[in-house]
Amino acid sequence: MFEIIERFHDQLLDNYEFTSVCVEEIFYDDILKELFEEANPISGLRGCNVENGDTANLFNLAALQSPIICYRYRNHFRVVAGVFTLNMIRKGIAQRHVHSDYKVPVFILSKKPIGLVRKHIIQFDLTNMLLTKCFISDTKKISFFLHAWFEKDQGKRSIYQSKEWLSLFPNLDTTEKVSNFLSISKKSL
Repeated sequence: MFEIIERFHDQLLDNYEFTSVCVEEIFYDDILKELFEEANPISGLRGCNVENGDTANLFNLAALQSPIICYRYRNHFRVVAGVFTLNMIRKGIAQRHVHSDYKVPVFILSKKPIGLVRKHIIQFDLTNMLLTKCFISDTKKISFFLHAWFEKDQGKRSIYQSKEWLSLFPNLDTTEKVSNFLSISKKSL
């Protein structure tokens, strides 16, 4: 299992292109949809309206700071990372700050990764945003998202000892370490 993921990481920088894609041509990957059915972090975001400046340039800057990563699928693209950036740009389109045919800079993987690798990418993107950007501070909500996105291995005490979790966050292998990292109480985590 991990050999496949390691091979993907070893070859990643040789197997992508950077280009602009119309936002309307980007759809969620099937694995991302499944995780969102369990726990959709977009619902936990604060609503705000972008009012100032050249919004298109701000969206381009956001797409470079938190890149969108896709792969080609039939006549469109499927996103595996950069979901929060994509959501922000879609919101900007809905609020008419940019046109519906707006093109956003994206990284396109040269081929569709296998399901295990796609899940790995998606879990890292979502969890990294949750842990480092702290868009949610409620311990119970953080716990809800993490437990929905990661499976607890049989015989392990928590998701923090699962193979999925440890492949992404090997230094955060206990509830206490995760709560200390987030500076929150471990009671509900």
